[in-house]
Amino acid sequence: MSGIEMLIPILAVAGFWAAIIIWVYMFFSSRHRERMALIDNRMDAKIFSKESNRENSLKIGIVSIMAGIGVFIAYLLDKAGLPGVVAYFTIILMFGGAGLVGFYFLIREKEEKGQREEIEV
Repeated sequence: MSGIEMLIPILAVAGFWAAIIIWVYMFFSSRHRERMALIDNRMDAKIFSKESNRENSLKIGIVSIMAGIGVFIAYLLDKAGLPGVVAYFTIILMFGGAGLVGFYFLIREKEEKGQREEIEV
């Protein structure tokens, strides 16, 4: 390898790490500026609080279970003769999407139930 060819991997690695460092710096500096602007305007900074979100955990769990079922069914279809790439991609995406749709209906039902209870009170 000549001198210029040796610079390519060095510059690639340096550029990769530089991009990560710049992204982290921009993330934290913009977050700091947003918080300072909220404080200057005497607004509440509760939008930055990291509370545990049980609904997000439920969504991830439902999608993971459905994707696992999709992998199993895709394996069975692969053994039955369907091409593996087609079986895995389509079935995993279909079951993952079904999990998201199921989560949507579950949350919608929960919100409607909560609204009905507020009206009755």
